[in-house]
Amino acid sequence: MDQPDAISEHRRGPSKTLAIAALIGATVVALTLATVANADPEPTPPPPPPPAGNTFLEGPPADPNAPPPPPADPNAPVADPNAPAPAPPPEPGRVNNAAGGFSYVVPAGWKVADATSLSYGQALLTKIPPEGAQPPNDTSVLLGRLDLKLFAGAETDNTKAAQRLASDMGEFFMPFPGTRINQQTTQLSAGDMTGVASYYEVKFTDTNKPTGQIWAGVIGAPTPAGTPRGQRAPERWFVVWLGTANNPVPTNEAITLTQSIRPWTAPPPPPPDPNAPPPPAGGTNVPGQSPNVGVPVPVDPNSVPPGMMPPA
Repeated sequence: MDQPDAISEHRRGPSKTLAIAALIGATVVALTLATVANADPEPTPPPPPPPAGNTFLEGPPADPNAPPPPPADPNAPVADPNAPAPAPPPEPGRVNNAAGGFSYVVPAGWKVADATSLSYGQALLTKIPPEGAQPPNDTSVLLGRLDLKLFAGAETDNTKAAQRLASDMGEFFMPFPGTRINQQTTQLSAGDMTGVASYYEVKFTDTNKPTGQIWAGVIGAPTPAGTPRGQRAPERWFVVWLGTANNPVPTNEAITLTQSIRPWTAPPPPPPDPNAPPPPAGGTNVPGQSPNVGVPVPVDPNSVPPGMMPPA
């Protein structure tokens, strides 16, 4: 009796089992690959360090035969952490004026001139002329301490002092009939000092004269009221810049000059050297002069020429 269905069922059984086994195996492989793909990669090990003594940064190896460095000097001075900072280098063009107790920066194109004949102030600036030419005589600059030699020094307000100074100097240096025009007032500051400048021009009645110009600046603080006369050292200074229409006053340079003023005191002279030899006894040892001027010198009467002895 034929049983085709039984044979057919028997053949399908193993095939179905193998198919299921293959599917499970493929699934496990796929899951394993996915897990490996999503895992963090293993960190790359750092490179080995370069050999010592053979790299650019470390330099050449030490010479074993080199002499040892000298020992530190135990007597070397130690820097004082509390010492004041060194003074800044001198400012180019700055000039100290001991007589006036101030310093200032000379403007470009100007020079310090002989001030021995000045009626007012302690410094005189003149314009540097072209080579071979004479300096102009219609422009100059005066600087100095604003003391009571100038009437403006009695004004305690800097604005009034500057205006008074400009007026007085104008009458002194430009004593000609004319009309004042283009009057201006400017505020000044120099370090912690304040000041004022006054400027005006004079149109002279004589039309042959070029229009005169005067700029006067006052900087600093007046002497406190009640200061004894012998102790009055005004901490105010002035600048008077004179010019004409031919050599106009450069107001910006005048402002810069005045604002460059700083109080300055000459350093004291060095103390005498205790190891210096004492001066010779007597006078100055000038040839032909007695070493003790005004002091009688004993003379041997036997060595005096005839006629040189005083009368008996």
